[in-house]
Amino acid sequence: MIENRPEYLIHRLVMEMDRVADKILTENFGMSYKRCRVLAVLQDGGTKTQHDLALILGHSDPAVSKMLVELSKKGYVTVRIDPAHARKRLVTLTPKGNEITTKGSVMLHEHFNGILDKAKVDSTQYAALTRKLYEALIAKN
Repeated sequence: MIENRPEYLIHRLVMEMDRVADKILTENFGMSYKRCRVLAVLQDGGTKTQHDLALILGHSDPAVSKMLVELSKKGYVTVRIDPAHARKRLVTLTPKGNEITTKGSVMLHEHFNGILDKAKVDSTQYAALTRKLYEALIAKN
């Protein structure tokens, strides 16, 4: 049965986690999970070009550009022209963006760790196995 195949289960799990994360963040912060991921990448790695954000997130440049307009209007990021390369746009997380990213990350971490606890799954072991699967997939492709 397809429901027992790892590739099916992993896909369903990721889809459901995305849906739940989106619901939590939208209800609490009025922001989608996709937009929070943009902020999280900036919080984790500092200023990035718009193109680098698109590559890291797996989105098109126009999709990221559209998100950045909204995030900038809300004061979560600043977008400026790269002085070293006039065709590139540098994106930086603001203190307001940093604050909401931290709050959202904590909220998601607590929620999903609660699910792991409820399922009696060790979060450290699960993270290690997930990392191994991800690295094997990337290495193969």
